[in-house]
Amino acid sequence: MIGTTFALEGIQHLVSEWNKQPNTIPITTLNRTSASLNQLLSTEKAREVDLILSSSPMLFYNLQIGNKLFPLPTTLQDNTGFLPNMLKPTTVAFALSGYGMLFNTTLLQQVERPLPQSWQDLTHPDLQGLIVISSPTRSDTNHIMLEALLQKHGWQEGWALIEQIMLNVGTISARSFGVVDKVQANLGAVGITIDNYAHILTQQNHAHLAFRYFPHFPASPTFIAIVAESSKKPQAIKFIQFLLSETGQRILTDVQMSKYPIAPLPTTHPKAALQQQLFQQPPINYELLLKRQQLVKLLFEQHITHRLGLLQEHWRLLQQKEQALNRPLPELRQILTALPVSAAQAEDEVYLTHFNRTQELLNWQHFFIAQQVAFVKALEDLE
Repeated sequence: MIGTTFALEGIQHLVSEWNKQPNTIPITTLNRTSASLNQLLSTEKAREVDLILSSSPMLFYNLQIGNKLFPLPTTLQDNTGFLPNMLKPTTVAFALSGYGMLFNTTLLQQVERPLPQSWQDLTHPDLQGLIVISSPTRSDTNHIMLEALLQKHGWQEGWALIEQIMLNVGTISARSFGVVDKVQANLGAVGITIDNYAHILTQQNHAHLAFRYFPHFPASPTFIAIVAESSKKPQAIKFIQFLLSETGQRILTDVQMSKYPIAPLPTTHPKAALQQQLFQQPPINYELLLKRQQLVKLLFEQHITHRLGLLQEHWRLLQQKEQALNRPLPELRQILTALPVSAAQAEDEVYLTHFNRTQELLNWQHFFIAQQVAFVKALEDLE
């Protein structure tokens, strides 16, 4: 039994190919969120799950520190460079993906917008209501993307960019694969997603769909680990060996999988150039990602998700005022982009180690109320 955060179609082909191999036992899958898998492995049902497969380093880290993963034999320990050092005792990276945007070209043509090329392009006002994103509290894929964005632009500038992109978000999907479903169904023009979900659709001759990678942005490994309480560890080890074998790595490039192997492809392979592009992307700081995972998720939930309507209204008022006065209003922008957590706190070991959710929520509530009052007053003072 493989517990996975992937949608069924994201792993079905891999399992089918394994089931064709001689002398193997059939595999079934359990498709859950990271939180659900973490909770499941804390119960007696943990012994029913043999392997965990996901792109979420947070899931494997949380399971590892809870002693819920089996220490791997040295022959399987990962030396590829794609695995966070802290996960090496228990986890293997066997595939790569990249992050980008799935476009509904029909909807973009209707608003006469070219295909966006970067995160900054997603702030254009013509895209209002047309962007689909998932929530980092429900989707670890989205969490990693947001953290990578914060690391690339810095804490303050990163959140300011996220805010301005969120002004154009029409839908916050509950799951990663829900993003591409909504773009395909004409419920959004741009979906922020991982490549394999997008490629599964674009390779099915949907003429109105296209995908583009974010430039200079980290790649995302896919990980696998054995559950400590599994009764089928020898078979689980054989499955990991299969994934790392020449056959297993080749299967990853099939249309039904749309992932990239960690083993370099021959230069003649149609996916070789894109694989090399992913190999050369800047790394993410996993230590920082794991250290502040709760902070980033909670801040997005409280600052963005729960206040999205208010945020969008405040930014529209600001933009209208700037247009009316025909000049930028940096003092108002400074109020709107202020955060209850400083850049120093966001990397401070003491603050993050003793992060108290209940107390922080209360502090943040007071901060956001004061911020709203300050913005309205500053706006009125310009009348």
